[in-house]
Amino acid sequence: MPVGSPARPLRSPSAPRPPAAASPAARAAAEPAARVPAAGPLLSRLRRLADLLVLEPVAAPEPGPFVHTAAVHTTADLAASLAGITELSREQGFSRDPETHYGDGGCSASYHVDHRDLPVSLSVNCNPLRQTVAIAVSGLDCDDAYRCFRALERALFGAC
Repeated sequence: MPVGSPARPLRSPSAPRPPAAASPAARAAAEPAARVPAAGPLLSRLRRLADLLVLEPVAAPEPGPFVHTAAVHTTADLAASLAGITELSREQGFSRDPETHYGDGGCSASYHVDHRDLPVSLSVNCNPLRQTVAIAVSGLDCDDAYRCFRALERALFGAC
């Protein structure tokens, strides 16, 4: 078997060779010492890499937002739906940063607004082509989001 074969580890030329008559345990004890590389740039790089990999414990993630949704069939056109949603949302305290985005060539729209006092948001999708209006109320506090959702749902859809 050649000296550089993978079946046998390489020895440095300066490492003493164990006597041929030595037991396998004696040869194994002598070889690992010969294979240990001297501390150098590779060892310092490995230490820096190990330092980078040691991380602080991760805090428990904050819960995501709670979202409550509902949808209803409607025959109202887009302008009437948006006007009704805008008025209704203002009455329920949703008046901060309203925005409307139109889609499908102006045939549908999404309306988004934040509550003026609570960290809760309202999103409404009006799609007269599908004859639907869908609402979603989201917030980090489940009770606030659900309370606002129930009030909007009752005002918009009635007591179903």
